[in-house]
This record gives sequence, C-alpha cells and structure tokens, in this order.
Amino acid sequence: MKQTKRGKIPVFTIDDHLRVQQQIEKRAYEIWQARSRRQDSALDDWVRAEHEVLEDFIIRRQGSL
Repeated sequence: MKQTKRGKIPVFTIDDHLRVQQQIEKRAYEIWQARSRRQDSALDDWVRAEHEVLEDFIIRRQGSL
C-alpha cells in the first residue's frame, strides 16, 4: 500500500484493486454455493460479497493509518 506525498491518505493501488476484486469473486462464489447455486440469487450474492470484502478492506486500511 503506497501513500501520497502528504503521507496521510493511502492510495488504492492497482494491486489493491486486483486483490480486492479476487476476494469479492471468491466470496460471491462461496455465498452462491451455500445458497444451492440458485441463478436468481447471483446478483444479491455479488452485492453481499462486495459489501463484506470492502468493509473488511476499509477497516484494515483504517487500522494501518
């Protein structure tokens, strides 16, 4: 995780984005499998995974400031 010249605000790097995206994909798949692989739940599963992963990312990032 890189920081700006001011040293206060961390920058969301390409590596951060790719890592978070992979975590969202993995978590959405886990949720989808747990819900019996229902096709009509895929979007809800994705949104839930985004929320969980991004919330965790933000909490960890704030703890490192």
